[in-house]
Amino acid sequence: MLKNVVLCVIVLAMLLSTSLVFAHSGGQAKAFFTDVPPVIDGQVDEQYEEHWAEYQAADMHMDPERVPDWFLFDETSPNRVSRGVIEDAEDLSNNFGFLFDEERIYYVGVVKDADLPVDINSGEVQAKGGPVAPNTDQLWLEFDWEHNACRVPRGNDDRDLAQVDCCKPQPGDHWWRLKPWSGPGTTEPVCWWNHGQNAVLGDQHIFDEDCTSNTAATQTDDGFIIEVALNYKEGMENSTIAAQELIDGVVVGFDSTMNDFEDAAEAREGSISWASSFENDNCVCIYGDLQFIGVRAVSPQDKLPMTWGNIKLNARRGL
Repeated sequence: MLKNVVLCVIVLAMLLSTSLVFAHSGGQAKAFFTDVPPVIDGQVDEQYEEHWAEYQAADMHMDPERVPDWFLFDETSPNRVSRGVIEDAEDLSNNFGFLFDEERIYYVGVVKDADLPVDINSGEVQAKGGPVAPNTDQLWLEFDWEHNACRVPRGNDDRDLAQVDCCKPQPGDHWWRLKPWSGPGTTEPVCWWNHGQNAVLGDQHIFDEDCTSNTAATQTDDGFIIEVALNYKEGMENSTIAAQELIDGVVVGFDSTMNDFEDAAEAREGSISWASSFENDNCVCIYGDLQFIGVRAVSPQDKLPMTWGNIKLNARRGL
């Protein structure tokens, strides 16, 4: 009896140890299955609207005035600002949502920006320039498909955490970098991808034609809306889940960062993140989780032809 108790304690300790290693430290974003892909037009599709309350409940926003309980190091990073200065939600903020199906992840971000740059991204798509091209507001969407960053970062604050190995991206990580804004009256987004920065491709950011052609942005009274359909299977090429589908219950690591540029050819004013902190934007060990929820609905109309087909087949067989 005692031996069994000891064995159970050991097993539980091993499970707890595993859970502490292979998980993330931040919050939990959500993506909901969609039977019909949203139209990529730079608008908030009604399918996103149906889940908007759940997105907000999951703290799916980058807003310096709304900081969730799970955000790390609130003394040194109190406002989700990961670089520079972001004064308030009107200066820069982003409320976002995710959908997914068997082929793509769908993202929409409703961005507030008090001072949009002007005509600094023109022609960039055609030139297929890199991130060193003239600056504009930039959105990073970052995924750790392996979900293997440590749960509890080693370090007491941002400065300590910046020195640890778990911050380094791994080959299974995949980042998309989008420049959604070209200037007043124009919506010419451009997108690059990166498999595990400094782990697979060094500092290269590769122009992503598929992502670019599946991205749209529209100007609003106080900022813009950015929408993109991401080919997640391409991002899984260096991951052990490459052969798997994103299905109900799958959880991957996730973070998102936005850079704020207010003047052409000038340095960014600041950056704001979803899970990362001031010294560690894009640090994989303080990613949050992205949980995929739901499966394709099967209607009675979908079932009927197959049902009648089986009935006829069984009748012919004399069953």
